[in-house]
Amino acid sequence: MFCKQCGKEIPDNSNFCTHCGASQAVAEPAPQPELVIEPGPAPEAPPAPDLVFDLPTPAQEPAPKAEEPAPMPLPDPVAEPAPETQEPEPMPLPDPVPGPTGGPPPVPPTPAQPAGAAPASGNSYELLLKIFAAICGVVCVLRALGSVGGVFGNLVNLVRYTDIPSLFYMVLSLANVVCYLAAAAMLALLALRRTKENTEALVFGLVASAAGLLIVRVLSLLLSILMNVIFYQFFRFSMLLSYLGGLLGLAFWLALCVGGVWGILYLMKEAPQPASVINDPSTKLAIITEALKKGAGDVQQQASAAAASAKSAYDAHQAQQAQAAQQAQAQAQAAGYPAATRIPTNRSLIAYILLSIITCGIYSYYFIYSVARDVNTMCRDDGEKTGGLLAFILLSFVTCGFYGLYWEYKLGNRLAANAPRYGITFQENGTSVLLWYLVGMLLCGIGPWVAMHILIKNTNALAAAYNASNGL
Repeated sequence: MFCKQCGKEIPDNSNFCTHCGASQAVAEPAPQPELVIEPGPAPEAPPAPDLVFDLPTPAQEPAPKAEEPAPMPLPDPVAEPAPETQEPEPMPLPDPVPGPTGGPPPVPPTPAQPAGAAPASGNSYELLLKIFAAICGVVCVLRALGSVGGVFGNLVNLVRYTDIPSLFYMVLSLANVVCYLAAAAMLALLALRRTKENTEALVFGLVASAAGLLIVRVLSLLLSILMNVIFYQFFRFSMLLSYLGGLLGLAFWLALCVGGVWGILYLMKEAPQPASVINDPSTKLAIITEALKKGAGDVQQQASAAAASAKSAYDAHQAQQAQAAQQAQAQAQAAGYPAATRIPTNRSLIAYILLSIITCGIYSYYFIYSVARDVNTMCRDDGEKTGGLLAFILLSFVTCGFYGLYWEYKLGNRLAANAPRYGITFQENGTSVLLWYLVGMLLCGIGPWVAMHILIKNTNALAAAYNASNGL
């Protein structure tokens, strides 16, 4: 037989399953529901049967209830996955350029940097060298100009007084000028034309120039002592201290100049060895000469280009001025003005004084007449008018000469007011002229001449601008 619970085979007539322990007894039938019969006439009772006593049956143990299987645990709810954010698509890389063999181009190796290495500062050192060399070069040029005065002074003494010591001093002063200019040239090349190849040669030139300056100063010191002792029989210890002080000052400055250049080159790791600087001077002189030629050629090219640019700008300006002059003349003729005439620009104070003296003052009146005429022509559209010669004479006589001051005051203001019409400006006006007349009288009487010079200068400048604007 088979177990009713687990379905496995068990021995026949077994009350319990040997596998799961379930009872195999036949289950009692479930009680049937009672039929409900409506009451009716009671039937007759049948005769009572004889009592039959059945044998007692053994009491059966109640079948154990089968263990119900434990309910299966519900699975944990699975969390819904979060929506994925859509990442931007990467930019497509450009196709590699094929190498010479058709494959991808080789990637150059990145040079390895030593640990703790600082970034290169060659550019800052290069700029520092340029600035330092430029400053030292300017000082050398100024010292050379100062020595030029000594050359000419000794030359004058030699010519006028036949002073033999002046000849030696003149030669030493000239050598001093040459050495200073040579040092300035080397410093200029270090600042503008230096390369790794010519650095050693330029340093050699700078050292040679400094040594030449020291030699010239020592020779000047010895010559001064000898000349004072031999020719003038005069010598003092204070003079020797003064000469030695000048020599030490020059030595300190040259050491600062040469040492500064070498120190900056040392920071740039391009400083030449001190022992190799003086070796092979002929080759270094050739390199210096070549650098000077290249520098002079570049300067000439730049000067030529600047001159050509200036000439083209001047020609364009002249053409523009001629066109503007033609338009101005056309407008003047249309308005009924006479054609423009050239106004003189060569008036001068010296000519005014000399011609006034020669003509016993007559030229001064002609000067007033011509200036009033020309100023009225140049400033004819400003609504004012400068009085002519007749008004000047009469009103000056009536006002005891004060009208002359007023006339020059108004003329100075009118020139300054009309100058911007022609693209120029004057710093002096009528007030400046009047102050020179009144206050300048106290300066030995030169104030009126300065005032007249201002009027003549401004009139000439305005006349030049007027002629240029009218193409005259």
